[in-house]
Order: sequence, then C-alpha cells, then structure tokens
Amino acid sequence: MIDKIRDAVGGSLADVTIGLWGLTFKADTDDLRDSPRDVRRSSPARGRSGRARVRPRRRRRPRQLAPGIELCADAYEAAEGADAVALLTEWDEFRWLDFDRVHEVMRGRAIVDARNLLDPAAMRRRGFAYQGVGRR
Repeated sequence: MIDKIRDAVGGSLADVTIGLWGLTFKADTDDLRDSPRDVRRSSPARGRSGRARVRPRRRRRPRQLAPGIELCADAYEAAEGADAVALLTEWDEFRWLDFDRVHEVMRGRAIVDARNLLDPAAMRRRGFAYQGVGRR
C-alpha cells in the first residue's frame, strides 16, 4: 500500500499528509490487530504524517496508533489537508460520503482504495486520481 500511495502522490512521501480511512482489520470492529501495518507503522519521521478515521461510532479510543498519526472525528477531518487518502477498511460510511466535500477539504486529489469499495468512474468524474487494488 505504501508503494501505491507513493505513486499516487508523485513518487515521494516527503512532506506528504495521508488521510487514513479505517485502520481496523475488518469492518464493524474496533480491533487494530492485523490492520494494514505497513501504512500504520510507516514512519512520520521520514516526512509523512497521517490523519486517521479509525472506526465509525467507535466505542473506545484505540490504545495505540503509530506516532505521528492524529485520530480524527470523521472521514472529512481525516481528509482535511491530505495529499492522498487511503481507504483501508470497507465500512459503508466511506461508500456514502459527500465526495464533493472531500474534494474541497483535500490538498491533493489522490484516493488509494485498498478494498475496491468506491466506484472508480464516479471518483474520476469528481476530479480524483483514483487507484484501486488490481483494477484500473
């Protein structure tokens, strides 16, 4: 996933902010065990930072996120100022976002969809540089 995100933002993650939508290993849980570790543990000290929407309607605050990852109240806050958004968990919340609003709050336009949850054509029509996994 890190390679896909790097490619989506032009080849370098230096000074890049990534909005992370979902860090749990599956929808409808608040369990970070076996979540996409390469993204969660990627070092902000190497020039990148993250803003994470961990779980919709979460029952409790996660015990530990990687250093440099800010916990956000909602998906829009996680996308605010982001150069790219990585969709990591297939929650319905992310499928039905107001993507015009997402477009307004992001600095960049890249969406990397690790779960192929979103419609690529619809995302591109809205002006996003959409990249799914194993699809065009």
